[in-house]
Formats: sequence, C-alpha cells, structure tokens
Amino acid sequence: MSREPRGAVWTVGGWLQQWLDGRTRLRARTRVGYQEHIDRYLNPYLGGVPLEELTPALARQAFERISRHTTPRGKLLSAATVQRVRATLRAALNTAVRERLLASNPAKGLRLDNGESARPVVWTDQAVARWEQGVERPAVAVWTVEQTRQFLDFVSDHALYALFHLVVMTGLRRGEVVGLRWEDIDLAHGTVGVARQLQTHPGEGMVESEPKSAASRRTLMLDHTTLGVLRRHRHRQQTEAAEHGPQWNPRGYVFTAVRGGPMAPERLSRLFRELNTASGLPPVRFHDLRHGAATLALAAGVELKVVQAMLGHASIVLTADTYASVLPEVAREAAERTAWLVLQDAGKVRRQVRGRGGRRGLVLVPPRSHPGPTGRTARPGPSPARL
Repeated sequence: MSREPRGAVWTVGGWLQQWLDGRTRLRARTRVGYQEHIDRYLNPYLGGVPLEELTPALARQAFERISRHTTPRGKLLSAATVQRVRATLRAALNTAVRERLLASNPAKGLRLDNGESARPVVWTDQAVARWEQGVERPAVAVWTVEQTRQFLDFVSDHALYALFHLVVMTGLRRGEVVGLRWEDIDLAHGTVGVARQLQTHPGEGMVESEPKSAASRRTLMLDHTTLGVLRRHRHRQQTEAAEHGPQWNPRGYVFTAVRGGPMAPERLSRLFRELNTASGLPPVRFHDLRHGAATLALAAGVELKVVQAMLGHASIVLTADTYASVLPEVAREAAERTAWLVLQDAGKVRRQVRGRGGRRGLVLVPPRSHPGPTGRTARPGPSPARL
C-alpha cells in the first residue's frame, strides 16, 4: 500500500479512502458498499480527525450519531447496517495498525446494538388478518403452500412463469436466476449449476460476477415437473429467437428481456411486485421466494444440511438461525410422529405369567384399541407440516 509523503499526517477520511483504493481485488458491488459507508456515514463525523488522534471515545460518539441516521423512507438506519459500517472502519484501522500508523485499533472494542435480524414469518390466517387490519406487516414474510400454489396458478400464462417456478422450487437468488444460461442447465440429467450472478452497478450497467461465495457455486437437482416447465420455456424461447433472427442475443440467457438480452435484476423485482399485487395475495418480496423455498423444503421434511446446500449458505448455523421462526412447525410434526410411534403400543398391557422354575415372565398382550394422540387407529402417512 502506498504511503503519503514523509511528514504528511493522515486524517481518518484520507486513510479510509487510501485503504479502499488499495483493495484492488474487491467485487464491484462490495466496493460501492464500502465507498457508501465512507462517504455517507464515516467521513461526516470522523473524516477530518487526524488518524493518530482517533480514540475509542471519538469512535463511540460517531456511531451514536450514525445510529440515529434515517433512511430515505424516514426509518432509522437498521442495526445490521450500522454493524456493517463499523466493520468497514475496523477493517481499515486494522490495516493502519499493520502499517504501524496506529499502535492499536480504536474501534476494536466498540460495542453496538446487535438488533434482531428479521426472520421469515409465515402468512398464516392470523398474520393476514393483522395485515388487512393495518396492525402489522412482517418485514420478511413467506407464503403458505396454498398461497404459493395460487401465485403459480396466477402467473401460469406469463412469459416468465418458468423463472418464478424455478425460484419457488430451488431458492435461487435474484442475481443467480437472471444470470443463468442454458449451458448451466442439464435437462437430460436434471441439474442446474450456479456459476455466476448478474448485478447492476452504478455507471457500469449490468455486470456478470462470481457467485456470492464459494458455497454459492453449487449444483441443484431438479424435479421432473420443473424440468418439464423448463423444456416448454426453452421451446417458446427458441420460437421467439427464430422470429428475431440475428438480432437475438447469442449469449444464451435462460430468462431474457427484449431480443434475448439479460433481464435487469431491479426490473424483475418491479415485475414481481406488480404480479403480487394483482394476484391479491399478501405481499412478499422477490427475495422472500428464496425464503419460501427453504421453508417449504423444511416443512416437507428435508434435512437442514440439504437446505443449506440448496441455498448456498456457507454455514449451517446461518441456515438454522435464519429459519428459526419456521422450524417450530417442523418440530411440531416431528413431535406428532414421535408420539404416534410411542403411543401406538400404549394400549398394550403387561401381565405376569409363570414360567419354568416358578419365575414370572413378561408377556405383551395386544390391546383392544388405542386412539393415540390424534384419536385415530390408522397409521398416519408422512404428510408435511402445514404452513
């Protein structure tokens, strides 16, 4: 990393920019985020402070003011955003320590409100009623099985039906699904590979980049119904491409805008909001379809480790923490199955009988009948938990 001329004094703002400029291998979107943290939050309160005079007290005072920032919608800055701004400052100051510009990191012991990450809430009848009454709208919400079916039915004739169907079934991220090319999909073996994502960067337009993390580069198995949906979508797209001839984009995107070009992620979100509103279903974000895919998989009895791999989470802890709000539904189904296993024989009684040598043995006597926890004598099938 380059240094200022001998005798120059770093300011916090000058060092932050020098630190960011020196990180040449950052993803474009990550760089934009760091620059926003520096320009919008850190420089106004710490930018003019000489780096060597920065103290834990000054850092704490700055973040007390940053935490009172409001978003363009008039809401307080989320605790998660404040945490990310602190992470930017700490990373830059750690580098200053390694460069021997500071003896220690003044932001190292800075404590902030952890806040509570919004977890998916299922749109149950009670949740819908509260929303319709204007009482409460969950920050992150997912549809029930029936609501998901209703949405897919509503968009069944839409040109992008296959996109919505695929996201509902696999939980692909927005950038991942718009970045898919036909070369990533193996219709013969029923797989889809996540090899890239498509994002919009200020001043650069749409940019292809690597998946979000190493775990995000993954291969997903597709069910037969989804494969049929994709085959029909490809046939329709091939017909459209033939009509446009050489004007059709040759890069082979699965889901396209005009003349085969890539679909902007933001445009997809706007389209989904319009369709959601027109369907009459309770509101969810496009990203919530990803949450919904995980929720429905868990309710269907899919193991948490498998859901982690499907979503491309680097840690199973993240998966478990994110879906803690829906896991009770799965746990309740497991409890019912366990109770049935135990109580199906609860009507059997033990009686003492004499065996050889006058010793008593235990003999199980079949019961007349036992209703069990549900009042049924027939063995229940492996029905998924109702969401």
